[in-house]
Amino acid sequence: MKTPAVIAGSLVVLAAAYTGSAWYVGMEAEKTIRAAVEQANNRIVKTLGPEVGSVGATVSIDEYRRGVFSSSARYTFHLQDGDERSELAFQDTMQHGPFPWGLVQQGQFAPQLAYSRSQLVDTETVKQWFDAARGTMPLSAETRIGFGGTGASEWKFAPLEWLTEDETLSFSGGNIGVEFSNDFRDSTARGNFASLVLGSGAQGDSITLKDIGLDAKTLTADDESVQVNSRMDVKAMIVDTEGGESLLMEEMAVVMDSTQRSSLLDSALRYEVKRVRLGEIDLGSIVIGGKAAAFNFEAFSLLMKEYDAIAQEHGAGEDEDFDLTPEDEARLLARLVPLLASSPQLGVEPVSWSNEKGKSTLSLNMAFQPLEAGDTRAQEEALADALSELRFGIELSRPMLLQVISEAAGGGDEGRQFEVFAAMIFDNYVAQLEQQGLVHVEDDRVLMKVAYQDGRVNVNGQEMSVDEFMSLLSDFGI
Repeated sequence: MKTPAVIAGSLVVLAAAYTGSAWYVGMEAEKTIRAAVEQANNRIVKTLGPEVGSVGATVSIDEYRRGVFSSSARYTFHLQDGDERSELAFQDTMQHGPFPWGLVQQGQFAPQLAYSRSQLVDTETVKQWFDAARGTMPLSAETRIGFGGTGASEWKFAPLEWLTEDETLSFSGGNIGVEFSNDFRDSTARGNFASLVLGSGAQGDSITLKDIGLDAKTLTADDESVQVNSRMDVKAMIVDTEGGESLLMEEMAVVMDSTQRSSLLDSALRYEVKRVRLGEIDLGSIVIGGKAAAFNFEAFSLLMKEYDAIAQEHGAGEDEDFDLTPEDEARLLARLVPLLASSPQLGVEPVSWSNEKGKSTLSLNMAFQPLEAGDTRAQEEALADALSELRFGIELSRPMLLQVISEAAGGGDEGRQFEVFAAMIFDNYVAQLEQQGLVHVEDDRVLMKVAYQDGRVNVNGQEMSVDEFMSLLSDFGI
């Protein structure tokens, strides 16, 4: 046999083998994608609860056409918020592995299940995005799906500009990169955006965010518990109001850490602002945080759904008050029992306000205990019994508060006059509170510690009944 014939025969065999492997890999890629979509929907349900009422999100595969070397698909993200429903559709063109040509062209020769390019579909929901992008694709993504449940995706957001009578938007565009592992159950995401400006119209109020950074990490343990650590950093946030002073917040951060085990959630959320200025007034730095432990979010979603149903039966609109009937209270208490069965804990902590003169802090922590099923008592009485422990603490820095007052008055001689007047009022009021035992003073700090447990209240070391404590507060109009 001549050498050219041997080479030709070998090429035919290789081509046939690659065609077969591409077909097989394409089939495996489809299985992987469908499993990933199902997994995403299951995680959404675990996060929001099985019956979330008017709030929800799902991902669907509307169309999937698999060929030998490539496939095409259409995905839709369905978002529900009250009566508003939005849909984001993506058209995806996928090249099968083991060596997708698009990656080979980029000099990447590692075997992959698939390589895809996705684009946002122009629908009624996002029509304004396409108009604002001025001929550029508003949102696109390139994704590598690897073997063994690994992958990476790069999302590109185009700059957007629009102006109407009611709203304005100017967005710099940016990128978000995501790395997947552990059968797509773990992920690390990072994103950057230069600026975002939101306004209420050509001459209205506006909010400007500069240098936005996003970081998020998700880990799934062997027991299926999910840990999420996320952070958003903003170099500066500027709030402009028509005819008012500009509010400037520098070096902002929003940090959220959570661990979800089955239906129970442990979570902590914290807002940090390194410097706050209102016009020329320096207000210092602020930290505000909250936390929850053993919180049954599924039971909570069912409680909220029950309340929404009762409100609808009363014909009450959103945020509209109405009177609960005894039957209504019984329905809500029935939903409250499973929420409290896990003995949840809630807290507002840390909360601090600082400037160069000092720091003031506040904390509030509550622990709840289970209620018996079938409890027929009034709602307020049942809630009071469910509260097993409450701890409240506050520490006020006198120099810090007086400096804020001086700055707010414009500083200089006028600011110092306001500061002297405010100091007199502050000292007089604190002296009355200290005389009644509600606070005590250490150096330039005013301290108050309140603890409630087993039906008794301890105020700065002094024990009393709840009625005595409430009477003491009412004497000061608190």
